[in-house]
Amino acid sequence: MLKKEKTQKGISLLTLSTSVRFFGWGLGEVFVPVFLLMFSTNFLETGLLASVYSVMFLVSIPIAGHLADNIKIKKMILVGMAMYAFIGLGYFLAGLTGAIIFIILARGLNGIAYSLDQVGREFYFIRHSHKNDISRTFGKFDVITIFWWMIAVIIGLLLVKFMSVPIYWLLFFVIPSSIVSFFIVLKLNEKEKKFRQKVTILKAYSSLFKDMRKFDIGLKILLLLTFVMGILSSIIYFFVPISAYINGGSLINSGILALVFTIPVLFGKFLGKIADKKRGRIYPVGFFFLVLVLVSLIFATNYLLLSILMFVASTIFELVSLANRGVLARFADRAHLGEIDGSLNGIAALGTIVGPPMFGFLLDSVGKTDSYLVIVSIAVIALFISFFGVKKLSK
Repeated sequence: MLKKEKTQKGISLLTLSTSVRFFGWGLGEVFVPVFLLMFSTNFLETGLLASVYSVMFLVSIPIAGHLADNIKIKKMILVGMAMYAFIGLGYFLAGLTGAIIFIILARGLNGIAYSLDQVGREFYFIRHSHKNDISRTFGKFDVITIFWWMIAVIIGLLLVKFMSVPIYWLLFFVIPSSIVSFFIVLKLNEKEKKFRQKVTILKAYSSLFKDMRKFDIGLKILLLLTFVMGILSSIIYFFVPISAYINGGSLINSGILALVFTIPVLFGKFLGKIADKKRGRIYPVGFFFLVLVLVSLIFATNYLLLSILMFVASTIFELVSLANRGVLARFADRAHLGEIDGSLNGIAALGTIVGPPMFGFLLDSVGKTDSYLVIVSIAVIALFISFFGVKKLSK
């Protein structure tokens, strides 16, 4: 059994490795929505390209959850770090050649790599943190890693504005940052754990939704709300910057909107304290404000207003994400944390699969106003569910 100091060192190492990787991503990531638009002929195609990542993430989540319960977390994360180098190469080749196949490959591999990285990292944090401090631990992690991501974003914006550096060259830097992260993770230690009995890959896949039927009502409500949050967050993150770009904004303006969307994560430690204190009450309040944001997006054309709406929406998503981890720690059997956390991430990924193509299809078919009205109706339904389920989520 590792001592507490070594446990905290492990969390610090994962925070450092993720910060390095996020810095590499940050140089070009805010331009990805517009980058995907450049390879598309309509909004539906843009949404489908966006969803390739989420499809592969969902496909990989059951295996990632199973591996988290049965092998060393270090091995999982190292494989993910190695994959990220090829992801950066895929984006670079797509921009260099104009071949959409490299976009598809990069997005798909990204989903696999992130499933290993996220589930492994979250499982490590949950096992090595006190259950009453889970949200704060994740909040602190988010503050540090996103700070370095934002520094890189600012550098990327300056490179585009003053040196006209192509997006694919910015995404190239994913490669060296991933290699450095790989070597940092090599130093990771973790608590000894009793590995569960091995199961087949097929059973690991089938258990994703099969195990959900055994969850209590609190976890089921959490999964449903997480699914809706996945839909809403993916739509806002991808299509608000794209809309601003198409309506006459510059590439820099669209990138700044994506940057604003991430600012609330810097307050993750503070928001984590709120999530730990308010627990289930976070959900109905969050969905209420999301309904207001979505209604406002129907009419919003002013760039400053769009920025404010992005900030408010992102604050809600961050609060809910942190609250999710606290609920998970309180409800879940720690012997099955990997599978349950995998189910939660899988449902969120399902939402991000549905969101962009659905909204892209609606934009192509019925226009902006009616598209947002459909999304608002989904948020209203989630609001009522969260209102009546608040007690179940507040234990």
